[in-house]
Amino acid sequence: MLIKPCLLLFTCPGDSGDTVVYWKGSARPARKDDPVVKLYGALDTAIAYSHKAANLIPRPQARIMRLVAFSLMELGFYLATGRAEYLDTATALYRRALKLAYAAAPEGRLGSWLACASPECSAVDEARVWIRWAERRLVSLGEAPAAKLLNQLSNLAFEVMRTLPHIEYRHRNID
Repeated sequence: MLIKPCLLLFTCPGDSGDTVVYWKGSARPARKDDPVVKLYGALDTAIAYSHKAANLIPRPQARIMRLVAFSLMELGFYLATGRAEYLDTATALYRRALKLAYAAAPEGRLGSWLACASPECSAVDEARVWIRWAERRLVSLGEAPAAKLLNQLSNLAFEVMRTLPHIEYRHRNID
């Protein structure tokens, strides 16, 4: 049995380009090109790519990316409901991931551009790019605390990339 019987009748909500969006505890009708709908699309994609990366890479990096995905999910709950407890949980998950990343971080500073040299590193980079995209969408909506967390999560994904096979491109002394 299908969860959405409307699939058989071509009558699912949203078929005409409209949907209902939840933002800070309020539901409102919106077009699918609404900025909040676009934000949720970017956030959903970032979550999917974070889980994909977690499925492809070894521990402890896999655990870090799984915590990133869960943090993104909690952030989505916060944006939909406006309840601070979800933002607090998202931040706590980020901090747990950060501790793992700190322990796995390679020695030395990076003095060049980083280009992935493995499918695993590229999977993490895809997640990082989508997290950044969601951050940009969120900034346009004026949600600074959540945008700051997205910025930190994308930086964390970059740190995971540094632990996976990569190429350093155009090395130069950056001080």
